Amino acid sequence: MLEETEEEKQEERERLATPVSAWDTWCYFWRYMMSTPGWVFTAVTLVIIASVCDIVVPVFSGLIVEALAEGYAGTPDQLRPALWALAGYIGFNVLHRVFFFGSEMIWMRIISDKMHTLVADAHRKVLRLSTDWHVNSFAGSTVRKITRGKWSFDTFNEAVFTGLLPTLLVLIGLSVVQFSHWSTMGMLFVVGFSIYISLSVLMATKFAAPANQEFNKNDSHLGGCLADSITCNAVVKAFGAEDREDARLDGELSTWARLLKRVWFRFVVVGTVQDFYLSALLAVIITLAILRWGAGIFTPGQVSLVIASCMMIRGYVRNIGNTIRVIQKSINEMEDVVRIDKMEVGVADNDGAEDLKVKKGRIVFEDVTFRYENQNKETYKDFNLEIKPGEKVALVGHSGSGKSTFVKLLQRLYDLEKGRILIDGQDIADVTQMSLRSALSMVPQEPMLFHRTLAENIAYGRPGASEEEIAEAAEMAYAHEFIKELPEGYRTLVGERGIKLSGGERQRVAIARAMLADKPILILDEATSSLDSLSESLIQKAVEKLTDNRTTIMIAHRLSTVRKADRILVFAKGKIIEQGSHDELIKRKNGHYRKLLEIQAAGFETPDEDDASAGLVA
Repeated sequence: MLEETEEEKQEERERLATPVSAWDTWCYFWRYMMSTPGWVFTAVTLVIIASVCDIVVPVFSGLIVEALAEGYAGTPDQLRPALWALAGYIGFNVLHRVFFFGSEMIWMRIISDKMHTLVADAHRKVLRLSTDWHVNSFAGSTVRKITRGKWSFDTFNEAVFTGLLPTLLVLIGLSVVQFSHWSTMGMLFVVGFSIYISLSVLMATKFAAPANQEFNKNDSHLGGCLADSITCNAVVKAFGAEDREDARLDGELSTWARLLKRVWFRFVVVGTVQDFYLSALLAVIITLAILRWGAGIFTPGQVSLVIASCMMIRGYVRNIGNTIRVIQKSINEMEDVVRIDKMEVGVADNDGAEDLKVKKGRIVFEDVTFRYENQNKETYKDFNLEIKPGEKVALVGHSGSGKSTFVKLLQRLYDLEKGRILIDGQDIADVTQMSLRSALSMVPQEPMLFHRTLAENIAYGRPGASEEEIAEAAEMAYAHEFIKELPEGYRTLVGERGIKLSGGERQRVAIARAMLADKPILILDEATSSLDSLSESLIQKAVEKLTDNRTTIMIAHRLSTVRKADRILVFAKGKIIEQGSHDELIKRKNGHYRKLLEIQAAGFETPDEDDASAGLVA
């Protein structure tokens, strides 16, 4: 047996942390449906009327046979009952179709709106889930879950309202009709079909559902694998690994196909058992009707009514077997999107949270203690720091020393165990996250761009910016020159994650985005790391303009970029072990900063901390 992947372990943790029952899925479905009760009531009413019309049809078919069985002597009085019965048969058939068509038109409007809302809500929730959740989740898998949930919502609605509901109504109605002719026949209808429905539900939930749940889990994993290899296509090509990726996907597809065949096999078994039972039940009912006719108790019209009812109900009840399987499958496929809906966001706005108001940009860490969920040791313990308004502060230290954690906590991507972080005297835990992050501009070391135009990417921090403002920001970031050389200029689509641009070009676009956003607090994560020497010198000048009169935090990997910082903070194991200007720190012969500078000057990378996880607390 293959070892469980980290993604599968993460999904299993999610299932345990946020269990989803069939009842949860039903409640989720009804919550959406009842947001427009008027339209739902109208559609259900039309379904009920259509079903009643269908129930009456076998009665008229029986009346036709009854009229014909009496013989015809050529008089209009003998013909008239048959014609009236025929008119009723045709009329109620037509009414059934008309009312059912009306309900379908309303359902189309309702469900398309609900699917729209469902995807929008799931997207809204995913964007607000914790950073840890996003780090441990495949984007492709998440997209697949939402897409599958969207379509299963449609399938679920169709199965319930245009499959299960009319079937139950017709079953009850025909049972009443049969009961009126012979109570034993009516009871046989009720008991026989109740057993059929119970058997269908039992087999669907206990036999088919487990296989379908395992398949859905694997289907989400497959979506993640596809997205992973396609997104990392540049790496695949760089290593000539196309065949290896094909083989890897083939292995995943083999598992996927095996699980799919098992699901189909179980559905076929369930359907076969249902068909055998239904055929036997209908044979018993029709045999009893014929025996009653042979005994002179039933008329030919009554026998015809029983046979017509059986033929009609066979179609409905065969459908109910499939409907129950579809409902169970839809419930399984909606589980993931229901789980997303139920998840805690991780970091939530407090009740009564107000918008952050930044006037000066003073930042204070006050007795901050913080630990990552998967680590035993605190990253920060009783950590204190003040950054003055407009101060340019550089964070340096080994990888894993806590520099990036500082920025993550300032953004409130995680909540603290103890202490407070204040911006202009306001505790960031008491303000809305949107207003907090809207006050920060960030240029990451690896800039992320949307698959949108260059203009849209640059204007992301200031929606509605004019073309002139966008171009001005690009010029300040020295991006305008390469943009104007592109055939579509600022309307050029950059590709997924900006793949059409070079690393340096992506970095300059990210800097232009921060310049245009013009926020009171600026975070630079080695913003010039991907630039050539000429571009770097130009960008350094632009960054100097950008940081004027603005509180600036610079995460520095190359110490040559922090010489002009007002203050340099040297981190080690979540503590500040040295601080001061470049000139002050360089004078300390045995100082940590000076040693780091000498190591880099010799051409070596800054080493990792022995006991830190660079992936989490860099």
